Amino acid sequence: MKKNALFALLAVVPLMVLSCAKEVTVEAPEQERPTMIDPWTAIDQTPYMKRVAGDVGPLVAGFVQTKAYMEMNGADNFAKVVWSPGDNFKMYGYDSSFWSATYTTTGGGEKAIFTPDYSVSPSPQHSIFAPGSGSPMLGHDANGVFFGLTLPNTQDAVAGKVKDEYIYSYARSISQSDNLTFKNIVGLVRFKMSGSAAAAVKSVTLCGATPIAGEFIIMPNSEGVPAISITKNFGGERYTSITLNGTFAADTWYYFAVIPGVQTGLSLVFSDGMGHTTTKIASKTVTFAQGEISDLGTIALGSSLSDPPVPDLSTITFMSATAEAPKPVTIAVIPDGFTSAEMSKYEMLAKSAMNTLFNVEPFKSYKEYFNVYIMKVASDESGARMTDGTPAEQNRACYFESAWGKSSYSDMAANETKIRDFVNTNCPDIKGGIHTVEEVPILMIINDSRYGGICHSSSSGFGYCMAPYTENGGRLAWSYPSLEAASDSDPTITTPVTTSAERLAEVGSSAGNWLNTMVHEFGGHCFSKLADEYWYNSYKSAVSYISSHRWDNPPYNGVPFGLNVSATYSNPGYDDPGAGAKYIKEGWQHLLDNKATLVASNPLYNRIGVYQGGDMSLFNRWRSERVSCMIDNRFYFSTFQRELIVKRIMTLAGAAFDEATFWAKDVPIDPVRDVVSSPVMGEEDPVAPRIMPPLPPPVLHTDW
Repeated sequence: MKKNALFALLAVVPLMVLSCAKEVTVEAPEQERPTMIDPWTAIDQTPYMKRVAGDVGPLVAGFVQTKAYMEMNGADNFAKVVWSPGDNFKMYGYDSSFWSATYTTTGGGEKAIFTPDYSVSPSPQHSIFAPGSGSPMLGHDANGVFFGLTLPNTQDAVAGKVKDEYIYSYARSISQSDNLTFKNIVGLVRFKMSGSAAAAVKSVTLCGATPIAGEFIIMPNSEGVPAISITKNFGGERYTSITLNGTFAADTWYYFAVIPGVQTGLSLVFSDGMGHTTTKIASKTVTFAQGEISDLGTIALGSSLSDPPVPDLSTITFMSATAEAPKPVTIAVIPDGFTSAEMSKYEMLAKSAMNTLFNVEPFKSYKEYFNVYIMKVASDESGARMTDGTPAEQNRACYFESAWGKSSYSDMAANETKIRDFVNTNCPDIKGGIHTVEEVPILMIINDSRYGGICHSSSSGFGYCMAPYTENGGRLAWSYPSLEAASDSDPTITTPVTTSAERLAEVGSSAGNWLNTMVHEFGGHCFSKLADEYWYNSYKSAVSYISSHRWDNPPYNGVPFGLNVSATYSNPGYDDPGAGAKYIKEGWQHLLDNKATLVASNPLYNRIGVYQGGDMSLFNRWRSERVSCMIDNRFYFSTFQRELIVKRIMTLAGAAFDEATFWAKDVPIDPVRDVVSSPVMGEEDPVAPRIMPPLPPPVLHTDW
């Protein structure tokens, strides 16, 4: 038998799928699903089911796959299914309402005779679950009836078997007299230990990258196969780890019952309950399949458990909403390229990023609306992948597969599916049904010193920002464009002029570090859906990416992408509806109309106007203020941008935007121009910061 190295640092038996006895009764074809009368809620309906009189008859039941108890035939690739005396299953039927009956066997064997405790009705079809003690929750949607079961994330260790209560199985029949063939819903994972340290083990924890325990939904298909969905739930918890507790011994098989799925990251943690542990990490992707045994082989523990402390990968609640709003506004922060040993570094950077964001207006004045979660997952290697480096660099083992060029950053991207799945699984407000992943902006902090930063956004609302720890936190600076339109008010003049010294002095100089790019990319693009307001000297005509991309569906109404930039000077704030572009229905004309009143309340509002240049183009794009975060990454959003951000906050919170409240809370201060300078606000330094070019515009997707 060929050997593989599944777990790092030790040789183990290869991962195998164990087949089981195949002598079964062929199942009758499925009947048409009965129409449900009432929309059922997420409660356990079992105690309220009526039992209807009907024919009484025993059933013969067999398995096509593994069960809780398995008699091994001496080979590693075979397990014979055996029923035990006292085993039971529960049959559910439907006529005018659901009913159930429990069937029990007094015998056993590969096939067993089961007798019901109640007479049952000859319904069109029956759904049967084993064991009968694992009563499911019932519900239905547009696709018909579905069932919800809970697989515990703490299980009892039993040498050589799995407890019956963990092994959910499903069968379908046309009448109560059919012979039944059960198909497993869960999968099994087995392992052995070697070495004298095995006797000291009190718990073994199986850790995956996607859910392996908790509440899950079963939606049987037309062949009676119990298909599992982890994206639908009744609001319960799902877990990426299972802990097996009990007394262990060497050279003995132990089993986990797991939710099937593909695990791209897998580890086993052995603990003696006294703080001593040993962790083994899988070196390849593992698939847990329904009704099959995945073999992790024999784990060599040696004479003692001697791992260094295992890092805490639990989610941190950085900020909790206190505002009186229907729901919180949720932000998720995730890492990439941080190993287990670097989690403390990531946690520090994540907290620094959120402290920075919520010190910038209007986030600062509206922080009470936010829930912020710092989530953790370790990468096997530090740093991100390279798209134009050597093969070794290209294959950097970072969890979300972040990658971009060694000297170019326009191709920054990561694995969107892994990001979506991870946040879906780990974000408390998504698990609790408060938000969907489309409503949760995601900040990814990357452990890489290359310059970069980008936002990926979808027309569905889903979006993530990539923010590397550039220059290891070293100093950076960004310049105001050296050319600008000769006239802001006459769009027919398309001759650029050199930006004057007076103009440069007026806007000030933006200097800082990776946190500035984070505020621009995440706060500006990912969260607020703002377009870039910088322009390239070489772009003489509009090359917009915004006019054809906006959010028309709730909760994005009123905050379409790029609303802060106009394509038509004569009607500021409105986009050109030509060439198939979507017509943007709002703009900052109302600010121009009320500018005198605003300036009377605060002279800083005098910065509101109509300025040419933006959306990467030197001409034919207009913005509402001379400079903002969307030009040179300063910690300042323009008045119109702040208004749009607050509208977005209110929309995500399910609350109404109130104009009077906005003006009462608005703070129009730009730290670069209005606050005494400091090293992060443009003060001259003996070592001048590197002048960095603008980052690429958001990548807009319509196929997520």
